[in-house]
Amino acid sequence: MSNTLAVSGGTPVRNTETHPWASWPLNTAEEWESKIEPRLREVYLSGNEGSGGTMIDTFGEQYARYSGTTYAIFMPHGTDAISAALAGALDLDGFSDGGEVIVPNYTFVATASAVLERRCTVAFVDIDADTFTIAPSAVEAAIQPSTRAILPVHLGGHPADMGALREIAQRHGLAIIEDCAQAHGAAYRGKKVGSLGNVGAFSFQSSKNLTSGEGGMVTTDERDIRDRVYAFMNVGRAPGGARWAYPRLGWNYRPSEYLAAILQVRLELLETQTDLRNRNAAYLSNALKAISGITPPRLAPWVTKHGYHLYCLKYDPGAFGGKARDEFVSALSAEGVPCSIGYRSPLSQEPGMAHVAEKYPHLIRTWPSPNTERVCEQSVWLFQNLFLGSERDMDDIVSAVAKIQHAWNS
Repeated sequence: MSNTLAVSGGTPVRNTETHPWASWPLNTAEEWESKIEPRLREVYLSGNEGSGGTMIDTFGEQYARYSGTTYAIFMPHGTDAISAALAGALDLDGFSDGGEVIVPNYTFVATASAVLERRCTVAFVDIDADTFTIAPSAVEAAIQPSTRAILPVHLGGHPADMGALREIAQRHGLAIIEDCAQAHGAAYRGKKVGSLGNVGAFSFQSSKNLTSGEGGMVTTDERDIRDRVYAFMNVGRAPGGARWAYPRLGWNYRPSEYLAAILQVRLELLETQTDLRNRNAAYLSNALKAISGITPPRLAPWVTKHGYHLYCLKYDPGAFGGKARDEFVSALSAEGVPCSIGYRSPLSQEPGMAHVAEKYPHLIRTWPSPNTERVCEQSVWLFQNLFLGSERDMDDIVSAVAKIQHAWNS
């Protein structure tokens, strides 16, 4: 292997043409023939591709069992799932002020845009510097009379500090809506995310650890929330109610039977895949400890299982010849290890959100977020499919990082 960095014309540590990383999703011809095609054929020949079919209900029941909740309502998208979860937990009809929801400042835009879509206001607060999840102390400081809910994000698959958040929520009479979009399979003290607050919202978008290209799910143990979410999804109808009866005003967010059929098959593999990601991530973290300037993800004591949608490490340029984080990401990618800087800035500073705050200042409050700012400057993300291989694959990542450090410190 050449000591010259691939970004400078050398030979990469990993030739991804001859040694590609695990593709995503892990589709095979055998799975198509034995499991996927028969289910899609069943939907196709049934004539019930949406309303009247059985795949959606079956998958909902399957997902409720997996998540350890009483109810699970399938949705077309993860963003829709957050909107529906908010409507269900806070009894929102979308026509009046819904109150304030506290959101971490380090998250995907949909976490906050779904709040605004439901006519709620947003309070952006800081995260914990180690877990990248919402800081309970920042939540406590932000609560005001109009606050109605906390919306923790299990960022990258690391469960938020739900024990502390539930204590705060109980003391102040607040609801908790979990954003589990990146946390399929993750568990907090033995309980799956999505079962820890009043309601949880999942995404099945194409990059997610459980995917159908697009899709979402709302999970809850509370029947009233289930009924409101169902009405939100199905034009105001009640679960099991008459087709032309609308006890509540709702919208059309009905999903497809075909997607439910695919997800039934893929859910069967999720736990095994999550365990493999955890084993490989643990191996990689242990190996990276030997390289100064790289801080592997730190798991909080309450994490029974990480979802590892993202492996979020921190980079210190001082240990790499002063080279900027963006240069490191370019060099690591060139060595055959795909990676990203992740979120470029606190969400409150992203142009779209900043425009809303400037034009409608009453809709957004932003609290100091120094941890978020530092994480945005230091983070490097590795993606979940890299962890579906072997320890030898993890060795390639370590070799690439070590090669870069040696070249820049020589």
